[in-house]
Amino acid sequence: MTLSIIGSGKIVAEALPVISSTPDLTIRSLWARPHSIEHARELAVPYGIPVVTSEYDDILTDTDVDIVYIAIINSAHYNYALRALKAGKHVILEKPACLCARELRHLADVALRRKLMLFEAVTLLHLPAFRLLREQLLPQLGTIRHVECNYSQRSSRLESYLQGLVLPVFDPAAGGGALMDINVYNLHFTVALLGQPASARYFCRRGPNGVDLSGTVVLTYASSQEKELDRFHAICTGSKDTDAPSFGLIQGDEGWLLIEGPVSTMASITISLHGQKPCRVALEPVSHRMKPEFCAFTSLIANQNFNSAHHLLSHSIAVLDVIDSLQKSSEKH
Repeated sequence: MTLSIIGSGKIVAEALPVISSTPDLTIRSLWARPHSIEHARELAVPYGIPVVTSEYDDILTDTDVDIVYIAIINSAHYNYALRALKAGKHVILEKPACLCARELRHLADVALRRKLMLFEAVTLLHLPAFRLLREQLLPQLGTIRHVECNYSQRSSRLESYLQGLVLPVFDPAAGGGALMDINVYNLHFTVALLGQPASARYFCRRGPNGVDLSGTVVLTYASSQEKELDRFHAICTGSKDTDAPSFGLIQGDEGWLLIEGPVSTMASITISLHGQKPCRVALEPVSHRMKPEFCAFTSLIANQNFNSAHHLLSHSIAVLDVIDSLQKSSEKH
């Protein structure tokens, strides 16, 4: 199975060794914008990538390309994915898949009609540690009463932004900002475990151009009976203008569970149940956080497992539905 990579930024540099070592997956080509083409050629050399181009049509008309992995600015995801699907290619989109749920729903419809698979590359969903948490650890906590996630990492581009140089990561029109770039991991984590909330609000600190530099999401969950005692909140904080220890915390009436570090990597889990000492959970080792997702995508396509692919895509749409609500709520405050 062959794959073409669209982009030449930091995420591509990180993904190249992972993809190149994924069984049954070969990198056919690398696309970059004209001003980045020399950098793309340099990236391609260690991996023996035969084609480097700045013409997207070269990728779309290449019958040897099965999958297109799109890792460019967020605002370009929709158009590039739509063209790839119409050209008969399976598509992997870096997170966030699109800027709004409407765009992703349209892409999903196109993929369904053409019997193609469309994925969002959300690392945590495919990690063995997340599967263990969801299937075995979470039920031990009893009724969930509180969830809190924090992913705070001061951007290396912050100083340039404050001096007036607005790169895509701090450009609202490009889909930049703390919510879409970093807090989105916390949202995927929470929605994957708890489902869509009853309500969602976003409180953020904005920069000179209106981009959210940091912010806190408050998700309200409630039982079908709508009893006040059955309500609880999930708090998701993401910051690109400050540093802090990142973590994920789940509290239930039978115990608590702590993830040390970003929930996107699931590096360490400690669980504490009533009457027992806190216990560090033994986790299956992973060579790189991106490895499980590319292995999963390749397997799903090879086995034509459309049901599992559709389930993953439905989750991505659900998260974008929440983001749509958050963006509307932040405009009011």
